[in-house]
Amino acid sequence: MTTSENEKKEKDRQLAEQRLQAGFTAYNDGKLDQATEAFGDAEIRFRMIGDFKQAGDCRAMVADIQDQNNALEAAINSYQRAIRHYEQAERQLLVASTSLSMGHVERRLAHLDRAQDAYQKAEQIYRKQQNAKGLGNVELALGHIELQRANTTYAAEHYQDAIRFFKEANETTNEADASRSLADIQRMNRDFSAAESAYKRALEIYQQNSDNYGIVDAQVGLGQIYIGEELLDEASNILADALNRAGLIEYELGQADANLGLGEINFLQSQIDQALIAAQSALQIYSDQHNALGTANAGRLLGEVNLRRGQISYANAIMERSLRTYQAVSYRLGQAETLVGLGAIQYQRGFLSRAKQTLEDALKQANTLNNPDVEGRALLTLGLVHKQKGELVQAKKIFTDAHEQGERTDQAIGIPVIIAAEIGLARLSILNGNLSDAETQLKTAEEHSKHNELSKQLQPEILAVRGQLRLAEGDFSEAEQLFTQAHKQAESLQQATLATETVLGNAQALLAKGELETALNTFYEAGRQYQLLENTDGDGSAVLGVAQAHIGQQQWDEALENCEAALVRYRQTDDQVNEADAYLTRGLANRAKDEQDQALQDFEQALHRYHQQRRPLGVADTRFARGAIYLLRGDFERARDEQSKAIVQVENVMNSISTPQRWSLFLRQYAEQYAQTAVTDLRQNNDAQARELLTNFVRIAGSQEVVLRLQNYEADIPIGGEELTTEEIQRNSDLVKRLAQLRRSL
Repeated sequence: MTTSENEKKEKDRQLAEQRLQAGFTAYNDGKLDQATEAFGDAEIRFRMIGDFKQAGDCRAMVADIQDQNNALEAAINSYQRAIRHYEQAERQLLVASTSLSMGHVERRLAHLDRAQDAYQKAEQIYRKQQNAKGLGNVELALGHIELQRANTTYAAEHYQDAIRFFKEANETTNEADASRSLADIQRMNRDFSAAESAYKRALEIYQQNSDNYGIVDAQVGLGQIYIGEELLDEASNILADALNRAGLIEYELGQADANLGLGEINFLQSQIDQALIAAQSALQIYSDQHNALGTANAGRLLGEVNLRRGQISYANAIMERSLRTYQAVSYRLGQAETLVGLGAIQYQRGFLSRAKQTLEDALKQANTLNNPDVEGRALLTLGLVHKQKGELVQAKKIFTDAHEQGERTDQAIGIPVIIAAEIGLARLSILNGNLSDAETQLKTAEEHSKHNELSKQLQPEILAVRGQLRLAEGDFSEAEQLFTQAHKQAESLQQATLATETVLGNAQALLAKGELETALNTFYEAGRQYQLLENTDGDGSAVLGVAQAHIGQQQWDEALENCEAALVRYRQTDDQVNEADAYLTRGLANRAKDEQDQALQDFEQALHRYHQQRRPLGVADTRFARGAIYLLRGDFERARDEQSKAIVQVENVMNSISTPQRWSLFLRQYAEQYAQTAVTDLRQNNDAQARELLTNFVRIAGSQEVVLRLQNYEADIPIGGEELTTEEIQRNSDLVKRLAQLRRSL
């Protein structure tokens, strides 16, 4: 090479180095566009003079800037160019480190196979070079990939290998990073003791090296352990310290992580407004930092918070957004947790088919991931879906499975699942007429409900379901008290849906007590609240309650109109259980209007559903109602057959009440039906049978209620008038006489 050529090459090198230095200056000043231009220019100049190592450095810096700007595809292309430069320069360690960086970007884009290829390329080079630090970095990165794929066992193995390599290389900070990642896995597997040791080991290293960023990350991890162990005071203290430290060093992602942890604690403690603020603060930072996983995590918590507050549409939108993000980054652990929340929202909105599919998907993922928390919550909501669809046998099996699952896991998450399963089983027992079982199940739930924060939050629902049990048993005053108590607790915990359910329960208790006007207004209030919650099914129940109150007020047309409106809502939400009640109520309104054939059709629809659902009291009410029509038509044999079958159902349920003192209240609800059955017996000249029936009734329920009904029948039977024949007058007079004798005998 001639002297002039050497001089030109040296001049070109100087210009290239000047441009390289200009790039670093602009980069340090935060002028990233100028830095990119300078590094790109320097790369060309270095490449022209054959300095491929420096050309690779320049292109790698461009890639780093593109990564920071979230231009990930462009960053990958730049890293590939840098790798080609380093290969030409025969700088294998730089090829390896750049491949590692490119793999990180591919992983952020959820290109997990391509990321793994990049990492393994780096691994081959590091093995040939016997570079322990590089091998530790590769193992750490491969662990992150397996974690993203939810292969937690493989991820843990990679993290353990990373720790070993970093110890060999005496890289204590990197060892701490790997220990913290391993602790994340142990925490997810609820191996809290091992996880706590690993986090504390990492924290100790970070403190020795004055690595404040690492200290914050380790503190956040410890905080999450304490949340899992329900040591909420300890969790609050360490997360608050992490938040303060992150603020001092302007570590925004650390602030977001700490805020999110504090939001989870607020949610567990039912401090819903504080949870909302913390989650929103975390979400804002994650969004500003383009941190997809953090954004999804914060969104999921916000979805849970807004579901609790009753803001269903917003909860649904943000939960779906979180799910899409988890899917985009192939983070299966987050997907499973979000699917459960989304399924609960779909259930509340009445989209039962979608909810069932979503929850079954969550259940599959939970089983694959061995995540008992997600599995338990998915089973509980799936049980509610099957209950609403009228598939009570299947619902019972699912609640039982949830109960067993809760027993297999640790108490912190197992006990709340057991309580919720017992509550679900109690709801089914009330429908199935197994009132003693319901009482036992609620007592079991109550005994467990003082265990922890999550358990305490289920206490209002226990009270509400006990209120439903007392309604079924006929103790309307106690039912009203229980609903009022449950309402206060649910409101204080911001459990919007349950609070509205208790308003509905109060209205039902008032209706049963005969306080029709107050009941009507309370049903209207429940309806307004359900509409605010976008709960079509609950609104249907409120409208059906209005119809029942109108029947009590003898406003038949209004009752029929509201029955139709309730049926429309129940069909929209596939609520087979309440649909049966709506058909029965519509039948009663039609019977009162003397539309007997239409009433019988309604009763047939109701009876078919009650039999399918194995609901004895529904069967009894419907058969009594049909019997009344046959009695009116003079078809005494058919009437008595319906009434006999109804009485069997009623007395079977009565015998299921474990406290005989409650039998009286329960049976008094049926005084009208027993009196009517006795009239049927008298019509068939079976006076002894009528006396035996009512004597048995009075022995349990007392005579007051049934005697009043018999007096009403006596008063309503005509014993004179031109419209009656002599024979009819004689027959009616004889019936009144025998009714009076029967009444006096009681």
